[in-house]
Amino acid sequence: MADTQTSSSAATLENVKLLSDVPSDVVSRLTSRCTWLEYEEDQIIIDRNDTSTNVYFIVSGKVHVMDFLGDDQQVSLADLGPGDMFGELAAVDRRLRSARVTVLEPALVAEISSEDFHELLLECPTVTFILLKRFAGTIRDMTTRVTAMSTMSPHQRIYHELIRLAEPDTSEDGLWVINNAPNHAELSHWVGTDKKTVADAIGNLARSGIIERKHKNFIVRDHARLQRLAHQ
Repeated sequence: MADTQTSSSAATLENVKLLSDVPSDVVSRLTSRCTWLEYEEDQIIIDRNDTSTNVYFIVSGKVHVMDFLGDDQQVSLADLGPGDMFGELAAVDRRLRSARVTVLEPALVAEISSEDFHELLLECPTVTFILLKRFAGTIRDMTTRVTAMSTMSPHQRIYHELIRLAEPDTSEDGLWVINNAPNHAELSHWVGTDKKTVADAIGNLARSGIIERKHKNFIVRDHARLQRLAHQ
């Protein structure tokens, strides 16, 4: 269960992306209607098939959005941090929750009712447009993932995810790095496969000299070859 917090300098909506162009008096009114909730790591904020319709703004911390394939195979949908929001789908269509949201890092979130959220959308057309762009982005991302799931092998999906996570290593030319690389279970959740398949794929890459694990990071030594494997 979350702890309710009512008096803290951190209890502000000023960094919420959806509200970036909202007049200050409207933000102040919305802030006064929020319930401020503190969550610890691994707590569930909302769950699949919940009947609640409240909307949540993340003030601090990090949360993970997931669904399930069948009874037990977890599928990761998004990681969200300060300034992000969740819960808006149920607020808009009044249907059951479609995903579970758990806490990755201790979080402070602002909770508002769906009624207050509807009032905000009607009062501020800019917010409605931003929300539509968010929905469009989600649809595009999900379309890409569905295509990958239906046309790529599990190993290809793993390689694509590694490419997505990798960034150029500024300390050494030609190398790429994945900082705080996900473990096998986390990676399997993102690509829709099992831990053994991930372990096999990572092992093959390591034996081929394409990647190397260094502490909590992956060093991608042959980015071009990884790309070729992802498209074979």
